[in-house]
Amino acid sequence: MKALVVPDSNCHSIKDLQIMDVPMPTVTDNQVLVKVHAVGLNPVDYKIVDSGIDSWTYPHPLGLDVAGEIVAVGSQVNDWQVGNRVSGHGNLFKAGCFAEYVSVPEY
Repeated sequence: MKALVVPDSNCHSIKDLQIMDVPMPTVTDNQVLVKVHAVGLNPVDYKIVDSGIDSWTYPHPLGLDVAGEIVAVGSQVNDWQVGNRVSGHGNLFKAGCFAEYVSVPEY
């Protein structure tokens, strides 16, 4: 799948971002997989590129704010189902939503 990523730890500017093919995320027991329909550019998204986060693995997809549709649910997810439309705010330490799909916690 395509994603807008920080390609490696040496990249410290939004000019360094690249659109790349990255593996499709999987869901754990308590996650849902969202097909991304829209994202918002949160100021944190571009400011964090300057410093990065030590726990990131690269290439690292950016993006905190997302809206889309659930396409898969983990085995322990009870309150959501495939087809639900959702929106949310992500976690800076995890892969972001500037991608075709993103896996996120149920809550």
